[in-house]
Parts: sequence; C-alpha cells; structure tokens
Amino acid sequence: MKVVRSTCNYCSIACNFDFHVEDDGFIQRVKPAKDYPVNKGFCCVKGLNLDKQNTIYENPVLPLLRNEKGKLEHISWEKAFNIFAERVKKIQDEYGKESFAFLSTGQLCTEEMALAGHIGRTFLGGNGDGNTRLCMATAVVAYKQSFGFDSPPYTFEDLELSDVMIFIGCNPVVAHPILWSRV
Repeated sequence: MKVVRSTCNYCSIACNFDFHVEDDGFIQRVKPAKDYPVNKGFCCVKGLNLDKQNTIYENPVLPLLRNEKGKLEHISWEKAFNIFAERVKKIQDEYGKESFAFLSTGQLCTEEMALAGHIGRTFLGGNGDGNTRLCMATAVVAYKQSFGFDSPPYTFEDLELSDVMIFIGCNPVVAHPILWSRV
C-alpha cells in the first residue's frame, strides 16, 4: 500500500492528508497529515470521509443513471445530456421557464464557469450563479464595511494571539474545527 499526500477539496482551508492507497487505486484509509502547518494532524468529519469517494465502477468518468431495478449503470454522455435536457424542458413546460435554476461550485475555473452560465442562461433560460459570488460577495461587503478593505483580515496565527473574539450566528466548533482549534 502506498501513501499519497494530497489536499482536501471540501473547503478553502486546504488541509493535507495522507491517503493510504491499495495497488488497485482504492483509498483504504485517510489520515490528517501531522506535519502540515494548517491542520497539524487534525481535520473535520468531511475530511475524515474522503475515502468514501472511492468508486466501484471501472470508468467513473462516464455518467451514471439508475435503471428500472434501481441499479446504477453507465450511459453515454450524449444520452446523459439528452435525458437532462428532456427533464429540464418537461419541468419548464409544466412550471414555467423560471422554474429552472443552477448553482455552480467554487472549484470551477473561469472558463468552465462562463460555459455553465452561458448554457444555463442562453439555452435553458434559467437563473444561475456561481458559489463564489454568492459565498464571497457578502464577505467582501462585510470586510469593506468593517476593515476598509476586501480581504480576510486574519491568519490562523492571529487567532491564537487574539485577546477577544466574538462569534455571531456561527458554530465554528462544528463548521470550522480547524479554525476553532486555533481559538
């Protein structure tokens, strides 16, 4: 079994993990990297479950669709696109053009985000946005109003040196345990 060091993809903290990988490519165990300065051998429950991303399918690149028996089976990209388009069109015919919306992930690169927006708005007529704007727009406004500039004001080390912290409307013990470990 080989150990592969990589970064968690669930949030922007970027914890490092040691993935224990079998010869067949399956992740058998995930351990937070003890020597990485961000997570220092600790992680959240999402990171501990990164091994659940294993797939039992030979070609996970192809789309999957449940058949009549409820089992997942591979289908072609063309079939997947057609099924998606048919279902969106059916929903829009029944409930109106505005009944379709999409939200993309913050992990898309600019070109992919632009393509998703173009397809969603131009061809599907739905409302769409990217997680990056929905998530960060409010933070930018709050930073500008509070500190006069639009970037996060703290590092993890700054948290450790703070004399007073006020948390409003959040539960960092659950939502950000790596950050909380510094508090």
